[in-house]
Amino acid sequence: MTDIYERDLYGMKYSILKSPYHKKVVTACAEILGVPPMKMRRLLIENLDMMTLESLGVRYDSWVTQGDTEGGMRREVGYELFTTFIPVISRDSMEQSFEESTASEKNIEDIKANLRKRVFEEEIS
Repeated sequence: MTDIYERDLYGMKYSILKSPYHKKVVTACAEILGVPPMKMRRLLIENLDMMTLESLGVRYDSWVTQGDTEGGMRREVGYELFTTFIPVISRDSMEQSFEESTASEKNIEDIKANLRKRVFEEEIS
């Protein structure tokens, strides 16, 4: 017999993300990073536990009102959203993306492309 802690919880996590408000949050997060919602959903399922997924809407709302208050590029990329409020991207990956992009004076889309390469293992075009 398998303990509940050893089971694959993918189906249960996916069920959480199917609720109407969770769908809106997933879509908003996917738009920030420039990825399809299904990729964002997979990232959330693979990296977050059940409690964090259930509180996804509240975490997103908290970021909207309290996160990245200085605005600018950090707000557009969702720096604190994806490192603190919904922790799916490591702070190191985020910082490296910013450093590489700032060093070469790239725009916000280049930072997002660099993040997609690091997180979703996409090729930069």
